[in-house]
Amino acid sequence: MASIEVPAKWEVPFLHDIGETSSRFLIELRDNARIMATKCPECGRVLLPPRSFCEQCFVSLKDHWVALEAKGTLEAFTIVTDEYSFTGMPKPPYVICLVKLGESSTAIPSVLQGLDLSDIEKAASELKVGMPIIVVFEDKREGRIEDFHIELVK
Repeated sequence: MASIEVPAKWEVPFLHDIGETSSRFLIELRDNARIMATKCPECGRVLLPPRSFCEQCFVSLKDHWVALEAKGTLEAFTIVTDEYSFTGMPKPPYVICLVKLGESSTAIPSVLQGLDLSDIEKAASELKVGMPIIVVFEDKREGRIEDFHIELVK
């Protein structure tokens, strides 16, 4: 017997407890416009996004917080030209990037703004790994990763 497929959409709204470490990171963004990371007392790595433990040394990082400078370097990027249905993403084209901030040992993803994307190939040729970047905090912050974006240093 043949079967048919019927299109459907399933949305299940829920709240997810993100834990003490991620909560502190987002609260610092929202309340203080500050990027916080955790620093391992054993190996000295500065982890952003912050972790509750160092996966190399297996030590707790609960009380090992450091504030990071709101500037750093572009580590990787891609220019998104196709529309995806991810909540919170801008309308294409946009640049998604990985950046290292301050003394961080790890990179964090963000959206790069302030770049003219009317000519994608020209924009792509102007972007280079290692370029200096700054963090720009939104005026209205809600305790979400979208509370800031990245811009190139002019």
